Amino acid sequence: MSGPKSSRYTLTPEQRRILAEQRRIERARAVAKANIKRHTAVLRKLSGEMQHDTDVAGEAISRLGDDGGYYKKVGELHRVIQDAEAVAARVDNNSLSSLESAEKLASESVKKAERIKNEIQEIVSSSEKRVKADIAATLDEGFSVSFTDIRPAVPDTSDGLNQKKAEIDNRIEAIRSSGILSDELSAELEHVIARVSAIGDEQFLKNYIAITVDPLLKRCAVYAETYHAYHEEYENLLSEYTALCELYHYVAQDVPFSENAIPLLKKEIKRINTTAEHQAEQEYIQNAIDEVMTEMGYSVIGSREVTKRNGNHFRNELYNYGEGTAVNVTYSSDGRIAMELGGLDSTDRTPSASESAALCEEMGDFCNDFKEIERRLFARGVVLASRISLLPPDSAYAQIINTSDYQMSAETERFTAEKRRGKAAEKKTMKAE
Repeated sequence: MSGPKSSRYTLTPEQRRILAEQRRIERARAVAKANIKRHTAVLRKLSGEMQHDTDVAGEAISRLGDDGGYYKKVGELHRVIQDAEAVAARVDNNSLSSLESAEKLASESVKKAERIKNEIQEIVSSSEKRVKADIAATLDEGFSVSFTDIRPAVPDTSDGLNQKKAEIDNRIEAIRSSGILSDELSAELEHVIARVSAIGDEQFLKNYIAITVDPLLKRCAVYAETYHAYHEEYENLLSEYTALCELYHYVAQDVPFSENAIPLLKKEIKRINTTAEHQAEQEYIQNAIDEVMTEMGYSVIGSREVTKRNGNHFRNELYNYGEGTAVNVTYSSDGRIAMELGGLDSTDRTPSASESAALCEEMGDFCNDFKEIERRLFARGVVLASRISLLPPDSAYAQIINTSDYQMSAETERFTAEKRRGKAAEKKTMKAE
């Protein structure tokens, strides 16, 4: 029963649970790091692009004598950001508890910073109104009229046109100032602003508003509504997706925000996790086999990777079995693991009759070794899932392995019928221990 052996192995429930917990911790660390990075980027964005607000505050101080509390709030915002960045800088990337603690603080900091930012915007808006009112009052005080210069009123046809343009600008600015629109919608709004500015006919402008502006602003409103409903879930899923891609060496695809992005990200996350689970189990099984073979006195002397035209991939490991012989372990991409004993040579050839007979005896010896291999694998949580083939010793299965097809890591002897394993008894005693 020791010709070529082809089997599929699986893990015991306990070993699968252990690996699942290891992957859970590994994924949790990766996601936490991604979220910390994302939250830090949001905080930095909130603290940037404040030149306009600072200019308004400066004008308010100059004209009114106070900034309405602007700089006090800006100080609060900077302290929140600095504290979060300090914690992120000290985090232990190898500790899940440290990462999760920093992630929680970063998330809370974003919420605080957004609240403070909204308060700053309210202060800036109020200051702008106060400054404008002060400017208007100043102009009124310095305005004088000579009644002799009064002329009969002439209707100004540009008033209605300019008023409508101002209304459009205000509507666009109101939705654009949220900063949540997609790049595509933002570009369309920029185009509309430029187009509206160039229109010189009021009736044409009315038609343009009805046909182009109103539908676009409606799309923007729908997008904003969808964003507020789903963006938090989207951001969390996107962080998890990008973290898993980085962890498991995938190329992350660009997934812009939309309602359809949610199920797409969930599907991709599930696919990556399922693939990672399978790969982790196969890697554990292969490592367990390598450990057992090494433990029983076999040493790796060569290996190779092969991809066939049909896309099937397999890896071979050669383990020294005796003078001029080796066990060839084949790991296939479909999970099959095959073990075959063969003689070694540096050319492709078939064994002679005497060599086939000698190899057949070696196959018989490997029978007991194979039983011991599976016993030791079981002790590591690896069990037989299905036996594909377990063929008896037969000269028909005798083969010569061409070492030139492998990346060899040790010198080997050429197999001949006369070369028998001189230290077989000593080696068998060692394996049985």
